[in-house]
Amino acid sequence: MKGFCISLDVSKGSSFYQGFKGFDEPITKPKKIEHNLEGFKELLKLKDSIKKEYDSDCIVIFESTGVYHKALQTYLDEHDFKYTIISPLLSAKVRKSDIRGTKTDAKDCSSIAKVFYLKELRIYSKMDEIYSDLKEKCRYYDFLVGEMKRWKIEFRRLLDIIYPGFDKIFENLYIDYVQALLLEYPHPEIIRKKRLDTIAKFIEKHTCHKESFSLKQAQALKDYAENCASGCSYKSYLVSQFDTVIHTLNSQIKHLETTLDEIIEIAKKLPNYEIIRSIPGIADNLASRILAEIGDIDRFDNASQLVAYAGIDPQIYQSGQISGLHLKISKKGNKKLRCLLYLAITCMIRTNRDTKIVEFYKRKKADGLASPAALVASMNKLLRIIHSLCKNGCLFK
Repeated sequence: MKGFCISLDVSKGSSFYQGFKGFDEPITKPKKIEHNLEGFKELLKLKDSIKKEYDSDCIVIFESTGVYHKALQTYLDEHDFKYTIISPLLSAKVRKSDIRGTKTDAKDCSSIAKVFYLKELRIYSKMDEIYSDLKEKCRYYDFLVGEMKRWKIEFRRLLDIIYPGFDKIFENLYIDYVQALLLEYPHPEIIRKKRLDTIAKFIEKHTCHKESFSLKQAQALKDYAENCASGCSYKSYLVSQFDTVIHTLNSQIKHLETTLDEIIEIAKKLPNYEIIRSIPGIADNLASRILAEIGDIDRFDNASQLVAYAGIDPQIYQSGQISGLHLKISKKGNKKLRCLLYLAITCMIRTNRDTKIVEFYKRKKADGLASPAALVASMNKLLRIIHSLCKNGCLFK
């Protein structure tokens, strides 16, 4: 017998809660509380009431709701509640199993409680603060990457208007001296008025290359500007806008690099960082972010649980003539972890690294699997290797 539980249906700013002593045996009616100290004290009163009346502890159960449950979780941690967090898919499955799958905030408490009594759930153990910091830092890093992409799009749009064909002169548009050139000479007409040696000295000042290189680059830029038909005049608002975009983009890139350095420094303090880093094709960036998404490896009793957490476990559906083989992956898991595993595998294949994982991918392709299916199978293989290495505390060989 599992004993008592307090079931919560969490929403934005408020929740319904209800106490249970067994399957479909409520001890209180559903009641609404606000997500503030006064509201959370109601949970503490119910916990104390169960302890006093039934001489028993209770476990709080609620769904993972992104950011909405964070205030509740923090309060539970601070007041030593035992609790478990479940996927909304679990409670939805239980609710839909009823003949009349009614959904209301009050009835959801009952559905969530049924999950507690029907399923074997793990009591949530608060991960070390370092894991939480690492994951939040990685979320912020992903946000910065998205922001930088938008600034790069705007940068290329303005560059194609003011300096059409500029990328034929410089392959890397984001290198320091190229960005400095665009800030100093934001329009081709300005370059036409400048002497060749002035431009060459400016390039030499902003690069570590020799004088001959600077002169060659200056000549190429001068020749380009003489024949350039810009899409606007040097007095246009687009030119001043271009200056703002370049400054912002450079600031974004530096902030992104600093954030990544901080992520790596945090990850290096964790025991499994060097283990994941030892796998060929996984460098500091990927190792840190994979570790952030997995968290504490001890949460997973076996590799299959970790694979399911990533959502790359194959679906099983067998009925009549349907064999249930070669179905798609569930994708009911950590999307960011799947993306990172995909990056790791494609990097290994692209660089043709001599590892068991690349051999496995080639063998699956030779067996007739399509490239996407072979990639997913290799992601599954990589995750199982990571689990085995971390559990045994040994480096990849």
